[in-house]
Amino acid sequence: MPLCPACDTARVSAELAESSRTVVNRVWAERLGVSPLAFGAAEPILITRPELTAAVSLRLGATTAVAAPEEALALLRPLAAEQLIAGAALLTALEPLRPQLLGAASLSFLEGQPETPVTGTTWIAAEADVGSVLDQCSGDEREESGLGEMTHRWAAGARRGEPGAAAGYEVWGDGLAHLGVAVAAGARGRGLGALAAAAAASHAWSSGLVPQWRCRLAHRHSARLAERLGFVRAGEQIAINLGAAGEERTTR
Repeated sequence: MPLCPACDTARVSAELAESSRTVVNRVWAERLGVSPLAFGAAEPILITRPELTAAVSLRLGATTAVAAPEEALALLRPLAAEQLIAGAALLTALEPLRPQLLGAASLSFLEGQPETPVTGTTWIAAEADVGSVLDQCSGDEREESGLGEMTHRWAAGARRGEPGAAAGYEVWGDGLAHLGVAVAAGARGRGLGALAAAAAASHAWSSGLVPQWRCRLAHRHSARLAERLGFVRAGEQIAINLGAAGEERTTR
C-alpha cells in the first residue's frame, strides 16, 4: 500500500515549557477522552473509542496515545511505542481492517508573541475579504485550512492590492488556538501567509491561548513558515481510516 515516505521521519524536536505543556496535554486529553495525567507516562495509552472509523495516533513529548475501536486496538497492542507512531508499522498491523492513511502531521506550539514579519509594503486587517482569498484556493486547500469555520480571521495583502492570504484560529478546550492559513496561488512567495498567520497567533496569545500549528509532514513550506514565526515542534499525529471497521459499523 502506498505510504508517504515522510511518515516515518524523525519526530519530536523540542520540549515545551511546563505551563504550555500543561495546557496542551489537558486539551488533547479531553479530545481523546483520557485524564491529562495520562500524558507523561512512558507506556503507550490505548483508548477504546467504538464510534470511530479511524485509528488516531498521537505523540506529545514522551507519551504516545492511540484512540480507535477495539478491533483495531487488539491488532495494535503488540506494537512498541515507536511503532504506534510510525505509518508503515500501523498500516501493516491493521491490514485485516483494510487501512488507508488519512494523514500524518507534526504539531507545533508557540510560546510567546510570534516573530512579526516586515510589514512596510503590506497590510493586515481582521476579517477583511477573507472570503475572496478562499475563493482563489482549491477545495482541498479551503478544507485543510479550516478557515471557513473559524470566527477569528485576518487577511493580508500587498499595499493598495487585493488580499492574497488569510489566517485564523478556532479555540480548542479553552486553551489551544488551532490555526489555519490559506494563501491564494497567485500571491505565494510574498510573505503574506506569514503576515496573516502572525496576526492570528498574536491575537490568540494575547487572549491567553497557546497557538497550535498542525502541518502535514509532506508540506515543508508550511513547516518552514511555522518555524519562521517561532513555533516549536513538540508532537505529531497520524490518522488511519479503517475500511472494514467502518463498513461493519454501518451494517449493524
